[in-house]
Amino acid sequence: MQYGFLIDSFVAGIAACVACGLGAAPLFIKGLDVEKRVGLGYGFAGGLMFSASVFNLILPGLTMGRATGSVRQVLLMLAGILLGALLLLSCDHMLKRRSMEDSALRRLGSRREILIFIAMAFHSMPEGVAVGVGYASQEAVAGIDNFGQYIALAIAIHNVPEGLAVALPMRIRGAIFSRCFAAVFLTSLPQPLAAVPAALLVWFCLMILVQVII
Repeated sequence: MQYGFLIDSFVAGIAACVACGLGAAPLFIKGLDVEKRVGLGYGFAGGLMFSASVFNLILPGLTMGRATGSVRQVLLMLAGILLGALLLLSCDHMLKRRSMEDSALRRLGSRREILIFIAMAFHSMPEGVAVGVGYASQEAVAGIDNFGQYIALAIAIHNVPEGLAVALPMRIRGAIFSRCFAAVFLTSLPQPLAAVPAALLVWFCLMILVQVII
């Protein structure tokens, strides 16, 4: 067994973390008044992430459900959206001012910063899985060369506005670039951690299917 695709998955996940961290870079342009441009920054980051969610996840999920005639598949996708919203709502409820007064989380910043941090960290897990699946698939299936690289590149580009969204409230509070970069980097750290086991699991399952077919 060759383990190169596992290393590639991990390295690609780390690169995505760095790309996410670089999302904070525009906030440190000399002469830029971040407080006056915060609306533009949030709008840009939110617009890109909203578009990615709708056009790359929600609409394909609905289309696939109609194509297969499976109402159950569409309901499962809608249930997933609802669960994600409920998760963030629960996090928001737990981060009420009273609960934060005696919590170690207050060291991470304000309630808004912590909520965005948690949302992005959870959001990074399936992105890491996607990278791992891409590298494992190109390793086990002929004819899909560079599939993992394409997925990793797309996610890295997508991570830049995510980093901007995390860094904005921190920068407004006066955080320096190193602190913003570190916080944003940490929100994407689940990507390389999820990419390796996902790649290994997919490769293992594909090998079993190949043996069964043969």
